Amino acid sequence: MRRKTGDKERRIAEAAVKVFARDGFHGAKITHIAKEAGVATGSVYLYFHNKESILHHLFDRLWQELHTAFAEVYRADLSARAKVEEIIDRLLDQFEKNPSLALLFVNEQHLLLRDGTGEFMQYYVDFLQLGERIVREGMRSGVFHPDTDARMFTNLVFGGVRQLLHQWARAPRQFPLQSVRSEIKRIILHGLLHRPSA
Repeated sequence: MRRKTGDKERRIAEAAVKVFARDGFHGAKITHIAKEAGVATGSVYLYFHNKESILHHLFDRLWQELHTAFAEVYRADLSARAKVEEIIDRLLDQFEKNPSLALLFVNEQHLLLRDGTGEFMQYYVDFLQLGERIVREGMRSGVFHPDTDARMFTNLVFGGVRQLLHQWARAPRQFPLQSVRSEIKRIILHGLLHRPSA
C-alpha cells in the first residue's frame, strides 16, 4: 500500500471520528467515512488498510497528545494537588471542542485495550503510572490520605472521568463541562464526607 500524508489524511481521520462516534466502530463503514470526508472511497485505502487501522491511528494520535500534555504537568514545579487538578484539566481540554472525539474515546477504547495492541498502549500505561506516582507523592508530603491505594485511586478517577465525558458528550446541557470539571476536582480532593468547621 502506498502511504500518503497530508490534508486528505487529516480529513479522513476527522471524518472517521464523527462516523465512529455516530455509528459505533462496528456499525461504521469505510464508504460512510469517505462520504463524510468528501473523498472517493478508494482514496481512504491510500492512507489506511481498513477501519481498524483508522481506529488505531486515531487512538495513537490522541494518546500521544495526551502523553505530551501529562508529561509537561509532571515536570512542572507543582504540588501533588495542583498536578491532579492540572491533569484533569488537560484531559478534559483535549475533548472540550470535540464531543465526537469524547464519544469515540469512551465507547471504542475498550476494543484496543482488549487486544492490547497499538502504539497508544504504552502511552495509556504511562498515564496510569503517572497518576499513581502523583498520588504517592501527595501521600509522602502528607497532602493525601496515607492509606490510599494509588493504583485503585487512579483507575477509579480515570473511570469516573470517562463516564462524565460520555454524559457531557451526550447531554451537554445536563452535564456542562465546566460543572463536570469543578465537581470532579471537588470530589477527588475533598470527598463526600462533611467536615464541619470547628
